[in-house]
Amino acid sequence: MVLAVLGLAGTALGLGVILTGGYSVHRMTGEAMAPGLHSGDRMLTDRVRPEEVLRGEVHLVDSPWNLHGRIASRVVALGGDRLVCAGGRLSLDGREAGACGEAFEVTVPLGRAFLLGDSRAAAIDSRTYLGDGWQGTVELDRLRERVVYHTGPQPPDLPGKPAGALVLTGLGLLLLIAAVVTAATAARAQRRAAPANEPRVGEVLHDL
Repeated sequence: MVLAVLGLAGTALGLGVILTGGYSVHRMTGEAMAPGLHSGDRMLTDRVRPEEVLRGEVHLVDSPWNLHGRIASRVVALGGDRLVCAGGRLSLDGREAGACGEAFEVTVPLGRAFLLGDSRAAAIDSRTYLGDGWQGTVELDRLRERVVYHTGPQPPDLPGKPAGALVLTGLGLLLLIAAVVTAATAARAQRRAAPANEPRVGEVLHDL
């Protein structure tokens, strides 16, 4: 009984953290984030507020530029940052920031982000919409889910909170299994011991 109670409590607490902690699981479609993420890879995300968005993070973005559904893209610049693409190389406020494709210059408006896919040749990102009046930038309110783990070729370490919740859930399930096995073993032993405590037929007839 104690094992069952502990198992149920651990499983419920672990699942509660995962289900109510703002975490979600999504499947990557397309190759915009290759080679780190490929189509079919799973992504674990957590919910973030606009002020929590950081450069370098990969986010699921709500339908930017009237695209259907959400896209996965990397935040390369935030409000006030200056991006320059020249000679196929990108610089952020004068610092090297990777490849970029065709030349452009952008100063990101406050409250917005400039997004790039890691596969610069395949991605539809802020570069595609430089002439939209916002220089291709996206409102921070649309960046609501940050990718904290994925099943790509080189998955990152699972963050502490979901990792702890998964460990707790696993321990809870193990305790539940142990409780079931213990109960089944006790019941089997009781059934085997029961005939030895009953009077034999011969003894009953003799007493009569």
